[in-house]
Amino acid sequence: MMAKLALRGLAAHKLRLGLTSLAVILSVGFVSGTMILSATMDKSIGGVFAEIGEGTDTVVRTKQAFATELGTDAPDKPVPSSVLDSVRDLPGVEKARGVANGYAAPVDKSGKVFGSPPQTGVDWNDDADVSPMSLKEGRGPRTAGEVAIDARTAKKTGYEVGDKIKIVLGDGTRTFTLAGVFRYGESEDLSSTVVTAFEPETAQRLLMERPDSYREIDLHAEDGVSQSELTETVTKALPGGYEAITGQKAIDEKTEAVKDILGLLQNFVLVFAGVAVFVGSFIIFNTFSMLVAQRMRELALLRAVGASRSQVTLMVMGEALGIGFVGSTLGLALGGGLGLGLRWLFSTLDLGIPASQLTFPVSAVVWSYAVGMLVTLVGAYLPARRASKVAPVAAMRTELAPTDRSLKFRAVAGTATMAAGAVGMAVGFTGTGTAALTLAGGGAGVFFIGITTLSPIISKPVTRALGWPFARLFGATGRIGRENAQRNPRRTAATASALMIGLTLISGVSVIASSMIASTNKQIDSGLTSDYRVDAPSSQSPLSADVQRALARTPGVEEAVASQDARFRLDGKVSKAAAGDPAQLVKLYKLKLESGDTALGRDELLISHQTAVDQGWQTGDRLEGEYQDGSPATFRIGGIYTDVKTVLETVPTLILGMNSYREHYSADQIGTVDIIKSPGADAAATEKALETTLQPWPNVDLKNRDAIKKQYTSSIDLLLRMVLVLLALSITIAALGILNTLALSVVERTREIGLLRAIGMQRRQVRQMIRYESVVISTFGAVLGLAVGVVLAWSIQNAAAAEGMKVLSIPVAQLGLYVLTAALIGVVAALWPARRASNMDVLDAIATNE
Repeated sequence: MMAKLALRGLAAHKLRLGLTSLAVILSVGFVSGTMILSATMDKSIGGVFAEIGEGTDTVVRTKQAFATELGTDAPDKPVPSSVLDSVRDLPGVEKARGVANGYAAPVDKSGKVFGSPPQTGVDWNDDADVSPMSLKEGRGPRTAGEVAIDARTAKKTGYEVGDKIKIVLGDGTRTFTLAGVFRYGESEDLSSTVVTAFEPETAQRLLMERPDSYREIDLHAEDGVSQSELTETVTKALPGGYEAITGQKAIDEKTEAVKDILGLLQNFVLVFAGVAVFVGSFIIFNTFSMLVAQRMRELALLRAVGASRSQVTLMVMGEALGIGFVGSTLGLALGGGLGLGLRWLFSTLDLGIPASQLTFPVSAVVWSYAVGMLVTLVGAYLPARRASKVAPVAAMRTELAPTDRSLKFRAVAGTATMAAGAVGMAVGFTGTGTAALTLAGGGAGVFFIGITTLSPIISKPVTRALGWPFARLFGATGRIGRENAQRNPRRTAATASALMIGLTLISGVSVIASSMIASTNKQIDSGLTSDYRVDAPSSQSPLSADVQRALARTPGVEEAVASQDARFRLDGKVSKAAAGDPAQLVKLYKLKLESGDTALGRDELLISHQTAVDQGWQTGDRLEGEYQDGSPATFRIGGIYTDVKTVLETVPTLILGMNSYREHYSADQIGTVDIIKSPGADAAATEKALETTLQPWPNVDLKNRDAIKKQYTSSIDLLLRMVLVLLALSITIAALGILNTLALSVVERTREIGLLRAIGMQRRQVRQMIRYESVVISTFGAVLGLAVGVVLAWSIQNAAAAEGMKVLSIPVAQLGLYVLTAALIGVVAALWPARRASNMDVLDAIATNE
């Protein structure tokens, strides 16, 4: 019986509950769309690497002492051709080939380097047993002056077989003849990778850092020999410092490295999906609270004819379950649509992101229904309980006003919670370090909960103040709109809280991002002597030392300081150092030595003061470790320099001599060249001379100090934009909440609106009244959210000051734009409810029971 009543309740209030379903649909769509797209890309990437590795049963490579992050190191140390000779004739080996690859970037017809990293040069090989390459047009390169390019690059650049094409290499730019166009397997879309193929001997000479060497050796097994059997045989024959792995393991390593990055991105997006779900729960709670209040007579009659409290609760929860099921189903469909749309967008914009047929993982289906139905049931539980607890006779009234006791409880609970959070945030003002930052962040979260609890109490005075301009400027309609926003503090607070959550996060993130940027810029201004900088195109394509030497000879240049990231194991931990000339690096970063000197010998290091304190090291200490190529080393602390705390690691914490680095890594190549202008040299003339010097290397850009700052802070800008886009969904759901509340409020005040129309209020004035109410509510949520967000960010910034975030920067114009946007959201959200209210028939409205 109660199940039938729940279904009839859904049918009777389908419009009101349909708006609530939208919150569930959008939240679930965000969750499922993220998981579906991630699964699709996982499958696509696995397919791409499987095609590339097809035919390779065993891979021989330099032994790595430890793993590092994808794309953070220079190319692996080459394998000498003598290793190829030692494995070529082993039992079970049918074919063996040395693989030469390295940096090679084609220049398009406009003179610009095409594509973005990775831009890879390879040796041509169309043997179907060991290579996925297959010709689409022309032929493979046969001479030193010929190349072939992948089909996607040919299509985008417009090059055809027989054309002259310039290729940027590590030592400069050379011109070749395009002999052919190839694809990998059946695919012409090799992600965003740009591939140029050279004649094998030419590839080895141009792409490898050391002569007579290869990046790896690929082996193809004889029939009947498994990958594991061949790998075991090869391992026994290899000299020290090299390892053999199965072809499948090589594919898995590459696939997993990319999948790990995609997994982090998925989790990052799902956090914001969780925020959207949380915001949606406020809307569900508010909607069911209003519906229960409007249906008190109906519920009372059910109680009067024998329905128990539990049956009334179950009926309301049944309606919520129906909304959750429908919303989850439609949200899952929306997620699939979003996945298809994004796949089409990636293809249309040619972002180089591979995508196969859309994949629906079981986890997406399970999580969609779990999230959608659970959040709906949780949001509806308290209103359902409230409905069941009202006595039948008392429930005959149209609306039950909240008791003072409940508001007093809120006041006590909210004040206590906010005070506890304030204590945690106070640590951020007085403490330092990670512990203080953790306590400040936790305190900020508790403070936010306290503010949310108190919002019904503070809503009345705040909305009165925010509505004052409307009452002052727009007469009766402005006053009534303001009073309507004040009428039910709980409802106003619940409606505004959804917007407050989004604006708290947006404003907090904006202030923290602005503070990080300001702190980084200040540190660069005070602690970096470099006037210009040249960076390698990517970590996998370092600069040739010829670039540094050419820059050092440029007129107007005092010094050109070369450096390269180096990773090694030090005292049991993987560490990163800046490898370069120690004296030049100390001068470049304005470091002050506390002990030791910059004349570093083999395997000697300079370390920061904080590193020395944290690890208990002193100048002269010797530490056991090993380089990434597996070579053991006893490192010596050659000196300690004063710390310069930075937000984005603009100053190294370890410095290693370049000579020590080059013994264990790839050849005479570097990652960054910092250029210091000669005193008195003309800045414009020096910059022009440097640009002329770099003409043979069109793949590198010259950065001035402003561009250097942008280089460090661009990641923060990108992250901020991503956060704002992702939080836009929660703001959209909050806008739906305002629309829903106003629509239900119009139904609730049908008779009141009819009476206002009867005494002379025009339709236009009714619409204005609803709009003013909406703007006051949305602005209340925005102002409260901005205030809380700024306070939370201030606390976190203070706690992080010791870590380098020393400047508090509040982007006032940006925050003001957020408030205006919130007010506009209020106007848009009120359009349909205001129109509906103004179109009511006056006599019918007066005669209604609402």
